[in-house]
Amino acid sequence: MDKELREMLQKLEQMKAEVRALLGEDKVDEAEKRMEEVRALQKKIEVQRQLEEEERGGLGLGGGYSVGGETRAVTKEDAELEQEYRQIFMKAIRRRPVSSDERSIIAEYEKRAVMNEGGTNPAISDGDSSLIVPKDIQTRIYEVMRAQNDLSQYVRVEEVTTLSGSRVLEKDETMTPFALIDEYGVLPETDNPKFVAVSYSVKKRGGILPITNELLADSDQNIINYITRWIGKKAVVTRNKLITDLLLTMTPKDLADLKAVKKVFNVDLDPAISLSSIVLTNQDGYNWLDSQQDANGRFLLQDDITQPGRKLLFGRPVVVCSNRYLPSITGTTNKAPIFIGNLEELIVLFTRRFFELAATKEGGDAFKRDTTDLRTIMRDDIKFWDTGAAVYGQLALS
Repeated sequence: MDKELREMLQKLEQMKAEVRALLGEDKVDEAEKRMEEVRALQKKIEVQRQLEEEERGGLGLGGGYSVGGETRAVTKEDAELEQEYRQIFMKAIRRRPVSSDERSIIAEYEKRAVMNEGGTNPAISDGDSSLIVPKDIQTRIYEVMRAQNDLSQYVRVEEVTTLSGSRVLEKDETMTPFALIDEYGVLPETDNPKFVAVSYSVKKRGGILPITNELLADSDQNIINYITRWIGKKAVVTRNKLITDLLLTMTPKDLADLKAVKKVFNVDLDPAISLSSIVLTNQDGYNWLDSQQDANGRFLLQDDITQPGRKLLFGRPVVVCSNRYLPSITGTTNKAPIFIGNLEELIVLFTRRFFELAATKEGGDAFKRDTTDLRTIMRDDIKFWDTGAAVYGQLALS
């Protein structure tokens, strides 16, 4: 990604934040004017992206691949290797024989895939017959995930290349000001930053997808469409469960009314965290928020003009999770869970990034069903990062 495009994207996010802040202050006219500038910059960014793609020459992979937030150019050799690997991958899915030459292509592709992620370990452990999913199919899986309300888009995601490790985080402590120093005075010692290690150990999760022989006889495209939809939906449910389960371990705080909710933004959260916060709740909580009105009878949830279909509460985005996966607390008083804060600072999701697939016609029930079973594996771990970055509240519904 060129420096110019990177700077434009950063400016775009800043402008969107300004629009949301203006909406939170009920400065609608100013927000609309600023939004016109946002749309103009979005068009400029799109043209710049097209220009970059044109300059790369269109090698069949969109001109580049993303590594750690940067876009690197794809060589002709990379493009040819990607195409060859994709053909071998589809052969493996159909359980057709793979030659020794093709196995060397698999080894080279997996080596490059991991090295491109900054790692040195094999993508697949020794003795595992899985294949990593080709880049273009992985990209489509992530597109499906984004369309399925993937909560991992709101937390910090760390792509790792080892099964375990740690990250270092500066502890959030109250700092003392610099001391006043007389001319030619001696500088006193000051407080030093405190660091804590956040350890991770990615865990393997997976499932089996039976594929009929009729589908295997179909085109590569139809098989890929079927696989990507299934993996994408299962991955979202898995990650969302990891995130909501961790969130629910926080100490809850009763929120009796809207004043209590507002106090979370104004007092409970650090001002810097409050400005970058989101509101995550379930359908019951959203319904309660959506029914709240001010003294003039105006609903407090506002439309986000930067993203149609999304609502804002006091200028902060509202994210809705299904009651099925984030249920309300039932009892004498029904309560809906609501999480207010910056989830990207609260939680870190460690992921090996690669989805792995292996096919069999003999294992499990595949032989009895006369199907080919696909085993899908993903590796993740999830940890708290900064526990002061969000508040777990319980809205009184009745």
